Amino acid sequence: MSALERAGTAEALDRYRRRAALWVKAGAAVLAAGMALGVLSVDSPGADWVPEVLPYPLAGGGFALLLGLGAQRFARRMRRVLGAGDWSAHAVVALPKGVVVLAGQEPGVLLPRQVVAVKERYARVEPGPDGVLWWCGDPRDGGVVAPPGGAELVWTRPVRRTGARRRAVALAELRGLAERPAIGLPLPAAAASPALPYAALAEAALRQAVAAKPRRRPRWNRPEPDVRTVAWWRVRGLREISGLSWTAGSCAVSAALLGVTWLGGEGVGMFGVLGLFMAAGACVNVFRLLTSGVSAARLLARTAAAPVPVPKRYVVLADPYSGSPVLVVFAPHGGPGDPPEGALPLLRSSAPGEPTGEVELHGWLDQDARGRPLVVARSGGRVLWPREPYMEAGTPEFAEVAQWLAPPQEARAQK
Repeated sequence: MSALERAGTAEALDRYRRRAALWVKAGAAVLAAGMALGVLSVDSPGADWVPEVLPYPLAGGGFALLLGLGAQRFARRMRRVLGAGDWSAHAVVALPKGVVVLAGQEPGVLLPRQVVAVKERYARVEPGPDGVLWWCGDPRDGGVVAPPGGAELVWTRPVRRTGARRRAVALAELRGLAERPAIGLPLPAAAASPALPYAALAEAALRQAVAAKPRRRPRWNRPEPDVRTVAWWRVRGLREISGLSWTAGSCAVSAALLGVTWLGGEGVGMFGVLGLFMAAGACVNVFRLLTSGVSAARLLARTAAAPVPVPKRYVVLADPYSGSPVLVVFAPHGGPGDPPEGALPLLRSSAPGEPTGEVELHGWLDQDARGRPLVVARSGGRVLWPREPYMEAGTPEFAEVAQWLAPPQEARAQK
């Protein structure tokens, strides 16, 4: 079986290719618009502001175009590597400047890798609390790393310089990577669900809770108004789901930048260009809000007010890629060996206060475009707003989640 035969990996590569194509198209469009503006402004009266503005679209469009072309090149290399071999799971230590060190299959073998991506994508290869990433490729050449599940792909290459490679290995050894046992191949999707008993996931959730840094109570954890008695836009979680907060912010920023430009009266300038870009983004946000955001918020408000709750036990684990909580639900009265009945990805602001506990599920009245049920959870008097629809055990969506839900100790035991 190759990595590309796994549904999550194929979808991730397709997303990567679409993003790369979007960067190419956007960069080419902005670059062409800048060049057209420069040509049309030649000897045109009242166009003395053009030389001041022209460097921005030329530089921005050129950068976006080169970034997209580079991403397309890496997408082709990823396809070859992922089609030629399967994933293997490795203990990992992440170091500064985009360096990750993988524990090899042989004891004591460490593989320093350099992430080849913009700095903002370094977080994609930050291992979760269990310190595990997936790898596919040739250790002597380029290869792909991903969070467990293979849903986000990042290209890497060996650390070439001898000194840098030695320093990376030494730092990884200081953190005990050489003593961590090899994990081997990830569990196949079909076998993942039976390997997820309540007791094992509850133990993993407790470890994550202990490993998390203590923080002050965030502002978003203050009580929300009851969605059953107020309009949806007064509920913080629904404003986040609909995009209302982000849309209002982008409109305010663009208006402020354009206002500064207008009041300054010194030509368009940098603030004017930024204001125009922000205004374009605000228009897109308003369109999304009106076409999909408002309807999604209203549907979830209806779901949260459904009259018949279904009690369940829950375990909450962090998504290894985004860090957002995922609620794994179990039968309300059962034992430590019970398998999960489903999973509900939550907004980061809706994480429950405890790693395990009891929850009430409301909904099953509506479905998304893919036929998945809309479900909202309540625990401790709070509504836990979902980031995605409910995934029932036995479905392909749940099987992909189960790839990274499986505690690494069980993967080692089955190796």
